[in-house]
Amino acid sequence: MGQPAPVQFRGELDSQPIYNIKAVVEATGLTAATLRAWERRYGALTPGRTQGGYRLYSANDIATLQWLKQRVSEGLSISQALALLSRSPKGVQPQPAVDRHADSWQGVHEGREALLKALLLFDESRADRVLEEAFAVFGLESVAEHLVAPAMAQMGDLWHEGQASTTAEHFASNYLRRKLDTIINAAPRPAGGGLIVLGCAPGDWHELGLQLIHLFLRRRGLNSLYLGQNVPVAQFVEEMARLRPMMVIIAATLLETVPGLAALGEATKAMRPPQPLFAYGGRVFNVQPALRAGIPGIFLGESARAAADYISALVAETTFPKLIADVTPPPNIRVR
Repeated sequence: MGQPAPVQFRGELDSQPIYNIKAVVEATGLTAATLRAWERRYGALTPGRTQGGYRLYSANDIATLQWLKQRVSEGLSISQALALLSRSPKGVQPQPAVDRHADSWQGVHEGREALLKALLLFDESRADRVLEEAFAVFGLESVAEHLVAPAMAQMGDLWHEGQASTTAEHFASNYLRRKLDTIINAAPRPAGGGLIVLGCAPGDWHELGLQLIHLFLRRRGLNSLYLGQNVPVAQFVEEMARLRPMMVIIAATLLETVPGLAALGEATKAMRPPQPLFAYGGRVFNVQPALRAGIPGIFLGESARAAADYISALVAETTFPKLIADVTPPPNIRVR
């Protein structure tokens, strides 16, 4: 990623507060919740007020928000973007407020507890608000990895312990999966580059961690294809020979699905040259590290972020052939 564009607007635009929050939302594409979070937690802006107490913003405020939004979309957290903005020599600097929760795991933990509470109460609107503010404050990848994924795991634990009903667990799972799907679908898929195929081991239906890796790869501009749950061994080699991926990544979360993962690894290893690189991960390999010795491939690490970083490094170093841009998955791949 190159250097961010300089903040040319600061001090050059009208600083008279005349725009209401609806106009700012329309001009910037930010939500009202995001604006409030940035102001409350960071003092990003100090809007004016009407006699009735409603916020008013200036043209300079709008340009500042547009610049901040662009930096966040490039991967900075809002606190990092504001720190960069504060170094700009132009205009009056917005001074971040002292924030005990900003970019801290305490703030993420509080968000996770609020999200779980909302999901246990089947309060989808409240859950939406919690996530919206979390994304505004902590950034997409941090929220996905450190709030959404642990919330889903904690909900599963509550169900196993009898503290959450099956209905609540299903509601939470479907809600969080829909949120991740929406984020993934919003990330553009590169037109070319080496193909990375991801799927769950045969018989494995726990896909959240692999979805996170898929999301992080897309956001890094890598060409990833997600097969989903329960990838069958039958016809696997035939399909991989057709797709010609540079890398195959399979995840397993349960002990009973490890043999199927190993079988896919052996099948990949036995393919005609050039074979795809085979890599794997999943919760069971974190809990029982000794299992890694029996898998013919590369262990990607104990978190989705670590896996995405490792994959990015492997892609940068690999000499495997690139996939042609117009290849699409054949219709007989069964994604369950």
